[in-house]
Amino acid sequence: MRIAIATGLVVVGDLISGGASELQAMVGDTPNVAARLQGLAEPGAVVVAASTRELLGDLFIFRNLGLREVKGISDPIAVWAVEGGAASESRFEAVRTARSMGFVGRKAEIEFVLLRQQLGWQGHGQMVLISGEAGIGKSRIVATLSESLALGTHRRIRYQCSPYHTNSALHPFVAQLERAAGIVSQDTSEQKLDKLEAMLALGTDQVANATPLIAALLSIPSGERYPPLGLSPVQQRRQTFAALLDQLEGLARQQPVLIVCEDMHWADATTLELFDLTVDRIRGLPILVLMTFRPEFEPPWAGLPNVSLLQLDRLDRQDARALVEQVTVGRHLPGEMMKQIIDRTDGIPLFVEELTKMVLESGLLVEDAGRYRLDSPLPPLAIPATLQDSLMARLDRLAPVKEVAQIGAAIGRDFSYTLLRSVAGRDDLTLSAALGQLEEAELLSRRGTPPEASYSFKHALVQEAAYESLLKSRRQLLHRQIGDVLREKFPIVAETEPELLAYHFTEAGLSGIALEWWRKAGQQALKRSAYTEAIAHFGKAVAIADALPDRPGRTMNRLHLQIAYGRALRGSLGHSAPETVAAWKRARQLAADINDPVELAPIHSGLFNACLTHGEIAPMRELTEAIMGVARQRPESPVAAVVAHWTTGVTCWFGGDYLNARLHLERALAIYEAEPDPAAFKASALDLPFVIMRFLALVFWPIGRIDRSRRLAADAVRATGDKPALSQANALVHKAVFDGLCGGMLQETETILALGLAREHTMPLYVAAGSYLNGLARWRAGDRTGGLSEMQRGWTLLHENDCYLCEPFWGMQVAAANAEAGQPEAGLEILRELISSTEQSGQHWLDAELHRSQGELLLRLGPPNVSMAEDTFRRALEIARTQQTKTFELRSAIGLAHLYCANGRAEAIPELLAPVLADFDTERDLPEIAEAETLLKRGQVAGPGNW
Repeated sequence: MRIAIATGLVVVGDLISGGASELQAMVGDTPNVAARLQGLAEPGAVVVAASTRELLGDLFIFRNLGLREVKGISDPIAVWAVEGGAASESRFEAVRTARSMGFVGRKAEIEFVLLRQQLGWQGHGQMVLISGEAGIGKSRIVATLSESLALGTHRRIRYQCSPYHTNSALHPFVAQLERAAGIVSQDTSEQKLDKLEAMLALGTDQVANATPLIAALLSIPSGERYPPLGLSPVQQRRQTFAALLDQLEGLARQQPVLIVCEDMHWADATTLELFDLTVDRIRGLPILVLMTFRPEFEPPWAGLPNVSLLQLDRLDRQDARALVEQVTVGRHLPGEMMKQIIDRTDGIPLFVEELTKMVLESGLLVEDAGRYRLDSPLPPLAIPATLQDSLMARLDRLAPVKEVAQIGAAIGRDFSYTLLRSVAGRDDLTLSAALGQLEEAELLSRRGTPPEASYSFKHALVQEAAYESLLKSRRQLLHRQIGDVLREKFPIVAETEPELLAYHFTEAGLSGIALEWWRKAGQQALKRSAYTEAIAHFGKAVAIADALPDRPGRTMNRLHLQIAYGRALRGSLGHSAPETVAAWKRARQLAADINDPVELAPIHSGLFNACLTHGEIAPMRELTEAIMGVARQRPESPVAAVVAHWTTGVTCWFGGDYLNARLHLERALAIYEAEPDPAAFKASALDLPFVIMRFLALVFWPIGRIDRSRRLAADAVRATGDKPALSQANALVHKAVFDGLCGGMLQETETILALGLAREHTMPLYVAAGSYLNGLARWRAGDRTGGLSEMQRGWTLLHENDCYLCEPFWGMQVAAANAEAGQPEAGLEILRELISSTEQSGQHWLDAELHRSQGELLLRLGPPNVSMAEDTFRRALEIARTQQTKTFELRSAIGLAHLYCANGRAEAIPELLAPVLADFDTERDLPEIAEAETLLKRGQVAGPGNW
């Protein structure tokens, strides 16, 4: 038949892709007007006008025909040609078979969701989390809600997660965008961009800005139409997220939006991160989000104000009976058989349907006067005890076409006709007939017409049953064929989804080939700073590599793989996480016989950062000695020298040896800057020279080189704009610590950026540091209560992530905040513990400040402990002079000077402060200098004869 569609109208002629009666039900049937549109395109075409295209949403693929004159209609109207059915994103959005089930029960659940829909449509965006076991009816309830007349005019957006793409970043969004834009495989890049621009124009007037970002996400070359993005992975990721959220908001500003997200238990980490942002974005918009998932998934949004949880329970016996009667089209089953079906299905709707269909197909029943009766006594094992057995029985009865179902199952839950045909090697007539039988049996659903058709198994359990029926040898052969076909005939899939080929070659038992595809998938994820996905891909590659026999040349490849795995773990879990440390130790074992500093540099860097983050000096010193030994063995290697001086310099700083820290760090920076070929450093994958600059800033400020330290701190942040997320987060955290050390206001923008980056890329260590620093920024800006609370939460998270680097800094700020809140005793207890712990850890870089802070808090006691405060100030001065940290010395002297003033000893101030101020004759841009000069004048007034 053919259908032509006018504004809200449908007329049925020759069928284009099925579902015509469904469309009629949706938009009515007025052949007279619709027929006028029929002549606007070539024979067999399907034509729609503007409002109908909106109504049909993304159910079909459209091609814009522009404005056309239509007989009997006064003004030209915009029309589109329907080119075919869009790929199904939901099993209930696929074309339905003749016996599609109605909905049984769930009245209370439907009402629950519709109440949230009303709130959503009023501009208070809502999310409903629908949880239930496999086969319980999650998708059916979503389909019923989606078709409810109560929703009124709205737009629908659907996302479908897949078990084959749990580590494919943003896979549900990619699939939805392609479907909404009507992009098909045979489109040229220009055609894809045209369609993408048209789709984006529906929600934004910033099409020129959004298109290149979304095109990159969809792997569409932009050619000369758009200049290269020129963004770092972090910037591109953030701007892509923003473009997607802006598009959603733009659509919602026009009309309410229903978002359906199915099978979230299979969502990839990046998709979950984007939904974290979506939950916040929808709060003031007319949007309802329905998410389905199995109980093992723990949605991170549960408990938020605009999020509700709906738990689907099993059907009671009455509803189960009603569902059986729907399947039998009202014909009654024998009582004994009905009882067995209800007993064995235990209220699982899918099991009820499938078992009833199996019984109807079994030949045990005879139709008689509008009911069924047994043709012979019911055999003991006639009714399967499990859903799996029931599905297998139905497949076995379709023996002639069972193999097609098995091939489809090996491909996955969803598969295209073209891929199936290439793997199955059957002619179109035979293959179409087989697929038609599987559709008729309601095991498969279809969208579109071959060769552009796509198919979905009705339920994941149906696909699993078909797959499990394959012998292992046959499975392996099929997976090999699928992998080969994808590699040879679907190059875009191979390029953009290497993890899919890796999976098939793994299941085929082709470990060597699978290893390379897992490595490629991991590298792609790492390049995008998608650390969670990278860990999954590299982890599979490592497991395969360790099982392969040793061969010449394999050691270096294995080492490179281990280093990449270590970087992914470091990015996600942090430097000192046990998994990260174990990965670097394994890399060092693999590199035992390798004497190449470029290869050793990332391993030494990884192990050193783990020791540094853990916060104990003994293992740091042991490691730096080994690293320096490598540098002595290879004096011609600038990479070895830079790593040796950098790690030694940081170790000296950590231990409070500021002069040697400066010596080594400046030497490292000089070697780097003198190297004419920076490619050697790039090959080592170290974030040089910016790491050196960050630590030099922390060295220069205490020793009184104020201007130089500020320039280094600022340059180290600016220079990381095109770096991966880990480097950017590290730079922002270092800068915030530097600002905190200087005592001024922190840039809240930087702390929020660091926290946002860490959450966006699932980096718990930097979530902890970002939380703490954001709290400190708030506290110094005047939000004393909220700031202290966030600082304490961040400090706890830092300990949970085994991070004790900068522990004196973290604790000292919390101690000061406690004292400011009227609890100096709590602050003093924190400082006593910190001073004690530095003796064990060897972390002495902030000792002078710890004692100074202790003195200030002793003066806050009621009554103040003046004697002990004076002793601690003098101890702070002693440490600062020993470490030659002039700025810390100045602060301690100011604290002691205030004590002198408060206790009638102002005449002693000049002798205390004058020598210290003399050291700052050129570095005057420091608030402490102005404060010291004011105190000095008071001292001079109090005792001029002593000066």
